[in-house]
Amino acid sequence: MNWLYNIIDEVKWKIQDFVWAIQDKIQFNKELKNIDQSWDEVEEIEVKHKKKSKKKSAKKTKKSV
Repeated sequence: MNWLYNIIDEVKWKIQDFVWAIQDKIQFNKELKNIDQSWDEVEEIEVKHKKKSKKKSAKKTKKSV
């Protein structure tokens, strides 16, 4: 009788794992939909590149000893 209880308990846990996996998948899909909606609301921003300024050459001064 104990082996029957173990089998039933094992089946119960397998079903519970299956239900949790489905719930996680549903939650994940809801989060993806929220992310997709938020991306639709984002405006396109134009990026302007800055021009590189020319470096001024530093004159080296010689010290006389």
